[in-house]
Amino acid sequence: MRSVRVLVHLNNLALGGAQLNAVDIARTLRDRGHDPVLFAQGVDGPAPLVEVAAGHGLDVVVAGGPDTPHSEVRRRLGRLATEHGSQLLHAWEVRAARNSYFGPGRYGRIPVVTTFYGIRMLRGLPRHQPLVLGLGALLGDGRAFGHRDVSLIEPPVNTATDAPGLVDGTAFRRQHGIGDEELLLAIVTRLVPALEKDAGAELTVDAVRQLDDPRVRLVIVGTGPSLESLRARAAAVNEALGRPAVLVPGQLADPRPAYQGADIVLGMGGSALRGLAFGKPVVVHGAAGYAAVHEPGPLVEPHASRCMYGFGDGSRSPEALAAQLRGLLDDPARRAELGAWGREWVVGRFSLESVTGAFEELYARVLARPGRTVGWLKDLEQMTRYEFTKPTALRLLGR
Repeated sequence: MRSVRVLVHLNNLALGGAQLNAVDIARTLRDRGHDPVLFAQGVDGPAPLVEVAAGHGLDVVVAGGPDTPHSEVRRRLGRLATEHGSQLLHAWEVRAARNSYFGPGRYGRIPVVTTFYGIRMLRGLPRHQPLVLGLGALLGDGRAFGHRDVSLIEPPVNTATDAPGLVDGTAFRRQHGIGDEELLLAIVTRLVPALEKDAGAELTVDAVRQLDDPRVRLVIVGTGPSLESLRARAAAVNEALGRPAVLVPGQLADPRPAYQGADIVLGMGGSALRGLAFGKPVVVHGAAGYAAVHEPGPLVEPHASRCMYGFGDGSRSPEALAAQLRGLLDDPARRAELGAWGREWVVGRFSLESVTGAFEELYARVLARPGRTVGWLKDLEQMTRYEFTKPTALRLLGR
């Protein structure tokens, strides 16, 4: 494929799955001879994704702060597109898609591809621009919502750098006082209510209390608005057990040592996939107390089609999760078997190289397509309603 100058509009600058995926894909595109440039709106406080991108030799152009008006963000996005000579704009998630539609993509001047890796379809995305979903379970919803060009490209895992033995897990364990004879559970996540990510971590803390096993330690790596409440919950469990069973050290710019040092990984989305890439058995988290071991059998495709996510019955039972963990903790042979199978499964289905190749094919198809202005105009009424009319009405109603 000929070289493409692509402007990548990140969802935000947090170390979330979609953002990391966007950076990994941009780096791989660059290594394949393309010319990507990254753009994001600023945030309050640290922006660790900027450092991650810099480590890959990529620059992120940051526009203002979190309160910068959308019109100004779009103006700066447009200026960057002109300076870069962007041929295509790749928007990640909803806000980036709207900025792209009303910004450089106005009147179809630059083609826009939107990637949405959420677990539930959202309205208010352009319906006549290509939409990439990461969950096969959402393809029907995407078409039902009126999207004319929907593709499935599952989230990638960099199986070359997320691989057993490439980083020092032993040093991570020693840093946190975890002995060789102890069994380490690891969660790497953003501690936010969205998708009930914090709820999965809380459930696991409660399950460690139920286990009451002196061999078992839990480390939760990440940050977010739920960090302090989770630390308080961990402190209460540690006091009840009379030992530091649960550690919540905060965020790591490179969490790979946590995956490498773990005996079992728990989580959802890209984090669960990375755990599998490191050859670890994985327990998948989800909504309403969902927790299930990822193993060969009937759960494989439901997990994959929802990007390693599930929906529970609302019981949020730490006893049930403790029983699942007990089956793994007491069976090292099963842990090794699941780790080897999981690594092979991820490499075969989610490798970064194959996912980037799928985006390259999509870019080529989009760039060859004529008549973008007509599609843009067809979306104008809907996009105006969601961008301007609906928010104004809600403000007038005091909501």
